[in-house]
Amino acid sequence: MIELTEIYRGHEIRLSREECMGGWDLLYYSIFRVSDGYEGTSGFTEDESDLPTYMGFMRERVDAELASDDPWGERAEELAFSGAVTAYSTL
Repeated sequence: MIELTEIYRGHEIRLSREECMGGWDLLYYSIFRVSDGYEGTSGFTEDESDLPTYMGFMRERVDAELASDDPWGERAEELAFSGAVTAYSTL
């Protein structure tokens, strides 16, 4: 297993490349806000970029989220529970 972790603009970005249960290598990633542990994103990919290159992609993701009106989609959850957003069916 190969790992790379970095604190960037108040977020911990963690990457690792390891063999999955299917026998091939996957790149696992996560971004957590350091101040409160909020998970921005996590997952895995078959991307074959080396970890330093993929770290650059993750830094760009943090930059884009921080520049948005609703970083990490936090407000969407608040709106859903406040009743401000309602779902309806067209059937």
